[in-house]
Amino acid sequence: MSKSRQSGFILIDVLLGLLLTALLMQALLPLLSTALLSWKTSVGRMEVHQVARMSTEAMIRDIRFASAIAWPPLNEADSRIQFQKRDSSGVLETLTFRQGSPSGLNPHTLYRIHSPGTPNPLTQNVVSDLRFEYLPPRLILISMTVTDPATQVAETVETSIHCDNLPD
Repeated sequence: MSKSRQSGFILIDVLLGLLLTALLMQALLPLLSTALLSWKTSVGRMEVHQVARMSTEAMIRDIRFASAIAWPPLNEADSRIQFQKRDSSGVLETLTFRQGSPSGLNPHTLYRIHSPGTPNPLTQNVVSDLRFEYLPPRLILISMTVTDPATQVAETVETSIHCDNLPD
């Protein structure tokens, strides 16, 4: 009697392969989710840093050439600064940087306002704290905390500006 040999996979081979694949996937899933979370956090941190840097630089460009500070009072801190400076044609203009719009909307947005004029947002719903302090002689301190709403990653930027055009 001759035995016939069959080649191929039997059901137990397929089930064993599926079981091994499921165990491997179960072991890799936590590693992949941790890597994804780490990537999202680093992207959020980078975006927060970029928003903080760009908005701070925009404020510095204008405040550096201030000829008079109307608000905050000397040696006090506030979430807005109002000042005057001369534009490129020599006309005196009043500018305000503030957290939140004058109407109270969007309290986590940084606005640049030409007076009189409509508020121009520099950021969108990411500024959780903003402080300006005017110190003698001619020094303005800025502290701004920017928070990514999706990841809750926060970064605080602090800088000082020496304004040569301010009186002593």
